[in-house]
Amino acid sequence: MTGSLGSGAIVAVGLYLAAILAVGYAARRHRADESLAEFYLAGRRLSGPVLLLTLYATQYSGNTLIGYPGEAYRLGFSWVMSVGFMMAIIVAYLLFAPRLHYLARRHGFVTPGDWVTHRFGSPALTLFANLLLVAAVSNYLLAQLVAMGHITAGLSGGTVPYWVGVVLLTLVVLVYETVGGMRAVAWTDAIQGLMLMVGLTGLMIAISPTPTKLAEITQLIAAEAPSKTAVPGWDISRNWFSTLVLIGVSGAVYPHAIQRIFAARDNTALKHSLGTMVFLPLVTTGIVFLIGVFAIAEFSGAGPIEPDQVLPLLLTKWGETSPILYALSLLVIVAVVSAIMSTADSVLLSLSSILAKDVLGTTVLRGADEARLTRTGKTLSWVLVAGLVGLALNPRLTLWGLTELKMEILAQVAPLFVLGVGWSRLTTRAALSGMVTGTAAYITLLATGHPEPWNVHAGVVALGINLAVCVAMTHLGPALLHQPSNA
Repeated sequence: MTGSLGSGAIVAVGLYLAAILAVGYAARRHRADESLAEFYLAGRRLSGPVLLLTLYATQYSGNTLIGYPGEAYRLGFSWVMSVGFMMAIIVAYLLFAPRLHYLARRHGFVTPGDWVTHRFGSPALTLFANLLLVAAVSNYLLAQLVAMGHITAGLSGGTVPYWVGVVLLTLVVLVYETVGGMRAVAWTDAIQGLMLMVGLTGLMIAISPTPTKLAEITQLIAAEAPSKTAVPGWDISRNWFSTLVLIGVSGAVYPHAIQRIFAARDNTALKHSLGTMVFLPLVTTGIVFLIGVFAIAEFSGAGPIEPDQVLPLLLTKWGETSPILYALSLLVIVAVVSAIMSTADSVLLSLSSILAKDVLGTTVLRGADEARLTRTGKTLSWVLVAGLVGLALNPRLTLWGLTELKMEILAQVAPLFVLGVGWSRLTTRAALSGMVTGTAAYITLLATGHPEPWNVHAGVVALGINLAVCVAMTHLGPALLHQPSNA
């Protein structure tokens, strides 16, 4: 199935790309210096509205806007749980973010590794945590590059090849991020977040999903694909609960999310942003879920469709029915492209900061000034993306598959933030042992062909082991260390 929104989509996206490049150069003029905090945290001066929109745009990535409709199309009504997944992230934020922000302002944290070093004082623990973070966010960045290709090919009906979308959009991200740093990323995120909210909300209003229409769609799906309207069994429900825990805990400790906590102007701005974000899944993930459900009815009898192509194809079909829907579809397409790019730029910025400051800055560039580390980070961004673009041109997994893999790795780092901030008794030895044991358990489950034992994600099982070790060793560690020898 092919089709496109015509030249209008290409023009709209082109104008948008030109606009964000201009924003990147404008942000450059506001940089006070070449320090790490200035480049990677926008000088720690993100106000409430900008902080809210940059968190929002970053949270709703290509995984959400391309992958989630595909999952709703594939699984049906049970995917409504995805709204809860995104809400769970905010709940997890509230467990540690305000306190972490206070400590970051007091001690000048720039990267997540700075917090780990401050809290636990173990180079081995910080190194291992950084390795897991780099592995996870590299995978996350790869997912965004894949999404860029899918959305470009989908909106043009294949006229613009997949590889062109990957290369072109990635190049734009690299340019404005290298030029403007976090400030450019945050400003473009603010534009992207507004577009996303307006586009999705307008689209739902325009297609008028009345109770009668929803009932008709439900009856059609029940007749042709009854499994997609069935009440989930205990096995599926268990898997959804596992996903709720996985996304809630892991999504809150994205390195780029942690750095936005560091970049907030003050605690009030951070708390207001998180308080507002609790409601945003209803107007984003909820609408994206409905789009996937509508696609089941729209494409009934059309033959197999790749899940990652569901949203582009559906917007194309709707855009052909009326000028209003065409305009709203264009806005949504540009908003989706922008959301994918906003996540890619944030992840890339965070990844380069970890490698430049925490890895090279503590080894081969030990003692280098901050300006040199900032320049090194910019160079690393280009090198990293060159390698990931090569992988993105031959994707092996769906966007949802990449999401799960990234989340399960991040879950093993989460206790360092959630427990580390809120539980002063957690010891360094316990945290390191828990993370090593949890990671080993996760790798073992994957290697032995058990990615979802008992329909629970392997990463969640491993997280449970990780937490158990943390708690047990914190409580029992002193007693074991002082236990008399029998020798």
